[in-house]
Amino acid sequence: MNYQIPWIIVLAFLGGAAAEPVAPPKDRAAVRFTDVAGGTHTPLSQPQKKATVLFFVLPDCPVSNTYAPEIKRICTDYEPKQIAVFVVHADPDVTAEAAKKHATDFKLPCPVLRDPSHRLVKYTGVTMAPEVAVITPDGKVAYRGRIDDRYVDYGKQRAEPRERDLRAALDAVLQGKAVPTPTTKVIGCFLPDPKQ
Repeated sequence: MNYQIPWIIVLAFLGGAAAEPVAPPKDRAAVRFTDVAGGTHTPLSQPQKKATVLFFVLPDCPVSNTYAPEIKRICTDYEPKQIAVFVVHADPDVTAEAAKKHATDFKLPCPVLRDPSHRLVKYTGVTMAPEVAVITPDGKVAYRGRIDDRYVDYGKQRAEPRERDLRAALDAVLQGKAVPTPTTKVIGCFLPDPKQ
């Protein structure tokens, strides 16, 4: 018999447990990235901001792409509150042109970075797309996990999320409180390994 298993279910079993983040670099301001529009950013060092949000995405991950509207809403709602927001492509095969096209196609308003060597991936400990990390001005990862709980399981989603984990984390940081749930499980696609 020839059984065909949906690719997204295969992805669920190929990855491992969440990675532990590595120690922050001594000079976080020296970790520079060029966005797809040519601007230079230091996402690990945003001293004028109250927090930094890194959205890790893959252009061919359907779960990741369904979150484009919420990524736009987070940018609109939280950038005026002194939150820096970046979209990060973690697939080493995604070119700057492909990342730029993805940003245009999905109308992503925040800076779009490429992390082919997984510097940001390793620092935050993320393993999936769409996974998000919230970094405080002192360089600590205050939250790592899902954007919300819209996806119940692979191929199963609610019409509306019940828990908006990222927003809860950002609101806690803005109020000077501890993030209520610092890590959550992500339903999505596993990030490919960087090239050696």
